[in-house]
Amino acid sequence: MRHLFSLPVSCILLAGLCACKPQVPETTHIHGRIEGGTADLVTVTVLDYDILNESVEVRDGAFDYDLDTNPAVSALFTCFLDGVPIQQPLIPDGSELTVVFSREGSTLASSDRKSLNHRFAEEDRLAREIAPWNRQYMELLRAGAPQESLDSLFALFRPALEKQHAYSLEDFEKQKDNYLGVQALLNLSGGVTEEQLDSMISTLVPGVISTVSIQVLLEQIHGAIETRPGMPFVDFSVDTENGTVRLSDYVGKGKYVLADFWASWCEPCLAEMPYLKEAYEKYNGPDFTILGIAVGDDPEDSRAAVREHGLPWEQILVGMHTDVIEAYDIKAIPEMILFGPDGTILQRGIRGADIDIRVKEYLD
Repeated sequence: MRHLFSLPVSCILLAGLCACKPQVPETTHIHGRIEGGTADLVTVTVLDYDILNESVEVRDGAFDYDLDTNPAVSALFTCFLDGVPIQQPLIPDGSELTVVFSREGSTLASSDRKSLNHRFAEEDRLAREIAPWNRQYMELLRAGAPQESLDSLFALFRPALEKQHAYSLEDFEKQKDNYLGVQALLNLSGGVTEEQLDSMISTLVPGVISTVSIQVLLEQIHGAIETRPGMPFVDFSVDTENGTVRLSDYVGKGKYVLADFWASWCEPCLAEMPYLKEAYEKYNGPDFTILGIAVGDDPEDSRAAVREHGLPWEQILVGMHTDVIEAYDIKAIPEMILFGPDGTILQRGIRGADIDIRVKEYLD
């Protein structure tokens, strides 16, 4: 008869285990402290919650803030310590979080050892360690430094890069339901094709795929695929004080068009102007022209730069709108795209002396 009691006893034990399982709080509480300085302002941005630079009250060097719990998204806290912005990202995963801002930077800690933020904070510190080396490497690269100098510098921060890559590979495999997986995907995105990246995104859980970070990445992927050499041009329109201007007003009209995406504040963009002027003077006519597309720039500043540098070609002044940048997956400027007479994209990323070489090849 003992076996008659086995089922009820098992159910009672199971019910007890279920009742003891910790529940994730619906709200994530963040406590912040400011040390070694005065905080003029603290703001928070969570794109998925439509929170953009929301001010957080600071009292006696501390602040408190609550966010809806969602491990798939990230929040960015910015403290203006003595007027200097210091940033700290975090994941609202339901654990009690503490952010400390000081002149040395910021730190993030969680009351729960299982919090995603332990790993997130460690990876954030690693990224900050790499950033100065990477900036120095890019400066040397732009300055035309010898390969020996580049190799020596790269050797210094290569261990940190390899550690970051290992973290990213592990997180992408194990954290497909939270922001650690998103961050891992972003870190890995530079080493794979757009098609591979699209396939990797499809393995994330739906709630992560729907986040702003992934949706923006998907737009960039599709923009890159749709604007590769060999693809037809993607039209866009810009409303100006003189009416609506479209790319199709210039491209696909029977001549080669070299579109230069630039901005008045971009020194590398201005450094390309002599090469563009030379090509314009040599080839401008019924078969070829240049079109400037000023992006991320106040139109008045763009006009002033056109006058200052004596740029004779037509300009589309996009202003601060991002649609044009997203349409052509422009990650950095200057970016030059050569369109064929029928609007087909022929070349991307032409720079310097190659401008004359590539244009001449198509016109001959």
